[in-house]
Amino acid sequence: MPASGSEDAPFQIQMTDEALYGYARVEPERVYRRIGDLIDTLCVFPRYGMEYDPYYPAAQPSVPSRVFYCGHYGVYYCVDDDHRLVTILAVEDERRDPRNRFSYLN
Repeated sequence: MPASGSEDAPFQIQMTDEALYGYARVEPERVYRRIGDLIDTLCVFPRYGMEYDPYYPAAQPSVPSRVFYCGHYGVYYCVDDDHRLVTILAVEDERRDPRNRFSYLN
């Protein structure tokens, strides 16, 4: 395994409390497992998702973010290259009102 600061070292994944709560509510089980697999993929491919740039300012997080979708869930995250860290900000049912998506970050 490469040294900890190496560009080849995998990224670490951390989840905010908000993301953990959202992930725990994912249904059905097959979507829950698929989201877990995709989160694991971020260790090697942290830019797997697309840049998140919503049209409405109320849904904009305070940090540059990315998102990938699985079923009707969005997984929102940010990448810290210097610390080789991916932070999952939210796992959210996209059918909900997005205007309060990142209110806990402010």
